[in-house]
Amino acid sequence: MPFSVVIVGAGPGGAAAAVALDKRGVRDILLLDKDAFPREKTCGSALSPNGVALLDELGVGDEVRRRGYSIDAARIVTPGGRAMHLASAESAIILLRKHFDNLLVERAQALGVTFRSGFTAREIVHEGGRAVGVRSREGEVVRAPVVLAADGAHSIFSVDPRPRRTISTLMGWWEGFPIEPHTIEMVFDRNLAPLYGWMFPEDGVRVNIGICIDGEDASGAKTTRNVREVFQRFLDDHYRDRLRGARQIGRLKGHPISYTTWVNHTHAPGVVYLGEAARITHNATGEGIYQAMQSGIYAADAAASVVLGERSWDEAMRRYARACQRRFTASFVVGHAVRALVRTPLLDGVARLYNEPRVRSAVGGALASALAGSKMTQRTPAVRGPVAEAVAPAV
Repeated sequence: MPFSVVIVGAGPGGAAAAVALDKRGVRDILLLDKDAFPREKTCGSALSPNGVALLDELGVGDEVRRRGYSIDAARIVTPGGRAMHLASAESAIILLRKHFDNLLVERAQALGVTFRSGFTAREIVHEGGRAVGVRSREGEVVRAPVVLAADGAHSIFSVDPRPRRTISTLMGWWEGFPIEPHTIEMVFDRNLAPLYGWMFPEDGVRVNIGICIDGEDASGAKTTRNVREVFQRFLDDHYRDRLRGARQIGRLKGHPISYTTWVNHTHAPGVVYLGEAARITHNATGEGIYQAMQSGIYAADAAASVVLGERSWDEAMRRYARACQRRFTASFVVGHAVRALVRTPLLDGVARLYNEPRVRSAVGGALASALAGSKMTQRTPAVRGPVAEAVAPAV
């Protein structure tokens, strides 16, 4: 076979897997994507501290920090209209996916990975009951003994039989929007519960504002809510005054996020699923870039161990599934707790007490860690006045 591993999808998960495979000594890696890079990608474009830490391992950390907009604080607005200022010793980064994804692909190419755009995958090719390659929409077949499926929320390869749970998002971009420098905003509006809306500054003058709501109701049926109407109400309730002097850039865009709590169905004979193709995204925040990269690195290690003859397929896949479960399950369970918390008065009660230093030290780090999906260190916010304030409640 001409390639050792073929990767379908050159987003953060697929590109990270390609880089990690090369670092493990695997050669003849093919990275495929339907789009030419750099390409636009609808996303809040926030890299959590976990994600930033992985970038050094992948060899692009310094460049991402140079090109991105650093975030070291968050303004959290509770359902009852109270705001808390959280600050972290670890910085997040906002960098447009157009640039971030391209950096990872270029890094993979620099290491010798073959990248092909314009390849729209149609199906996995099987022989003898296992995958041996991928067929394009035009009928071209590329062959490899291992296929990594990193084709996102709309994965055509996933074998997960469980009902799909999704988060619906909608977002827009504005210039001239007043911000507190290096600070994101997360608004837990009752109309969005158990999820939230956000404002992420992409630089000193441009921001993206968006919302996420559950894509299904409690019974699992697709939501009938009009996301555009929900978004407009969110803008009116929380950002009307600040938007008056701002200029909207382009049109509103949305995308689904596929998630799970219990990571499972991560592989099939000859195929490894990663990132959103394995539903590995955070169920309370919708974060998926870090999860895609980390699962991509785990998938690369598993694939490399097979290609290099270190482990059998079955043993490598057991190790891959366990690695993903150990790394993500706890944070996804905490995510469900956060979703439940948003529906109670408890978050408002915490905000009322947040100016008390003992409460702040006990709760601040835990809340920041829950929202980031991992442990974070709380530091004293670099803001004047109280770190908690009352704002006009949403209706």
